[in-house]
Amino acid sequence: MRTTPLLLAALSAAVPVSLVAQQSRLNLDSLRRAVVTIHALDGDGSSMASGTGFFVFYSGAEGLVVTAAHVLEGASGCSIELTSGETRRCSPTASDTAKDVMMLTVSGSAPATLKWGFSDRAQDGDDITVISNPLGELPGTVSKGIISASRIVNGTKLLQISAPISHGSSGAPVLNAQGQVVGIVRSTIESGQALNFATATDIVRNMQMDRAAIAEARGMMQGGVTASRASAPPSPPVRAGVDAHTITVGQTMTGTLTDRDGLYSDSTYYQRWQFRTTPGQAVTIDLASTDFRPALILHGLDTSVVNINGGPECGARISLNFPGTGPYEILVNTSATPIHQTGRFSLSLSTGIKSVVRHTGRCPPGGNGAVHAIAVGQTVNGELTDNDDLYADTTYYQRWRFTARPGQDVTIDLASSDFDPEMLLFGLDTTVVNDDGGPGCASRIVLSPPTSGPYVVLVNTTNTPHRQTGRFTLSITPGSKPVDPPGTRDCQAPRGIATSGGDRAISEVHERHSIAIGQSVSGQITSSDEEWVDSTYIERWTVNGRAGQTVTIDLMSTDFDAYMMVKGPGVPSDRDSDDDSGGKCNARLVVTFTDNAPYEIDVNTQGRKFATGAFVLSVTSGAKPKSDSPCHPS
Repeated sequence: MRTTPLLLAALSAAVPVSLVAQQSRLNLDSLRRAVVTIHALDGDGSSMASGTGFFVFYSGAEGLVVTAAHVLEGASGCSIELTSGETRRCSPTASDTAKDVMMLTVSGSAPATLKWGFSDRAQDGDDITVISNPLGELPGTVSKGIISASRIVNGTKLLQISAPISHGSSGAPVLNAQGQVVGIVRSTIESGQALNFATATDIVRNMQMDRAAIAEARGMMQGGVTASRASAPPSPPVRAGVDAHTITVGQTMTGTLTDRDGLYSDSTYYQRWQFRTTPGQAVTIDLASTDFRPALILHGLDTSVVNINGGPECGARISLNFPGTGPYEILVNTSATPIHQTGRFSLSLSTGIKSVVRHTGRCPPGGNGAVHAIAVGQTVNGELTDNDDLYADTTYYQRWRFTARPGQDVTIDLASSDFDPEMLLFGLDTTVVNDDGGPGCASRIVLSPPTSGPYVVLVNTTNTPHRQTGRFTLSITPGSKPVDPPGTRDCQAPRGIATSGGDRAISEVHERHSIAIGQSVSGQITSSDEEWVDSTYIERWTVNGRAGQTVTIDLMSTDFDAYMMVKGPGVPSDRDSDDDSGGKCNARLVVTFTDNAPYEIDVNTQGRKFATGAFVLSVTSGAKPKSDSPCHPS
């Protein structure tokens, strides 16, 4: 995961002051041009409410604006107003009302764009800036504050901020010290003082590619005044030999999703099922599976309906009143990741309306591999291989299911001498993750089960290097054992595996290049380089550090927006990456080596996915200042 880019300087008494000064100089003119006023329109096209939004970097031909979903609640259409006074129509592209975030497509190019920051690196006490249009009458208002706390509410991470917020500021960007978006303003508690909240951005930054969010957006603003109202998503093409099955209301059917079924455009399999109703009949559709992560898609209404996790025990559920007799089509489908999930399922149609919920933290990822069983009091030995399922961060995982006695503490341990283990626990309201909580590099979670479960443990690895494999031991024992707090440094990971602490070993993946201090080399990022977790390519270089020596590392390119990361002994996790400190979209880091050891330099890109091109990497003695030349990516 990328960290918030900061400029490293030589250790001296003057450094903290100069560093703060550098971080406080935001280009407000450019930032303000990216912030817009959102107008919610009624059926006559008149403004009924307003809020704030902002353009984000997007490779499409049209502009992409982000705002809070509640700004457009009940609206028939929307428009945006630029700082120049120009007004443009907009249409919803993706929406997640549970997280209170919406993305809008706007015709024409953006006057300026903001870059996403990494909200998981935002710390309590960090300085933040909000640019908004309070009361809909004061565009470009800048307010400053700090992150007071980070909270999980209904499965969504919120940043509590102290910056003043007024009506009309909903949807405004919360910027870190580098002017990157780490939050989206959503609410304020008026009875308190400076009790304002923003949605953390990491979980929504790629929402425009989320199928459920796209489907939700397509069901909005049907009043006929949007500029380019989206039609309902089409059914996938019928593949030869794929016929629709039949199910009736009141019936439960079992089946198996296989690699001989239809293949959706996102590389997930589906089966077609058809049914009929009587006009006005209330029907609940439930899809359950222990083999894959179920997803339901319903066709036959004015808009398609998509659901994941809305039913009991992570099943999918759609519940509504059907206006006609049909026929209606159900697609038995899976979550988008991992691709090509298969397995057994149960599909049922029952009369009446039932609650549809969001089990955000309860549901493990799907997979093609089996769900293994383990019991309290049992220890099992296993092996993680390249035949196991691949997580979104390019790590392998296995799923292990167990039940527990409510109120009786259990300790779950995962240990391996072949890889650096990481463990995830699903079944509670939030996902529990642990890396080094056990002895050495082992992972440990203590669970006080509120119910009997079931619970699912993901046997996983740290994400550096990718695709770690090897033997492991998983055990669940009654009682509570001590869990090492974060930052405990008793982990000596297997050779070539980066640990989770501040001192990280150099990961050994793909071909490694070398560079010497005082050298400048030319290189090329290509599609054959290692693929990083955020859909960019990465090339790894090694430089031999000498304890106490300060160097400046520059990454320059005219083909892509340069991004750079440095790993090695003594490099703090919050100061190991940079985007634009070299000026004009070039990256610059000043590093003081603490050890006589090799350090890793990761040449990477920012913004456009899978960007490639030529670059120049240089390492020079001494510390160079941060450049103020603005970045204007092409």
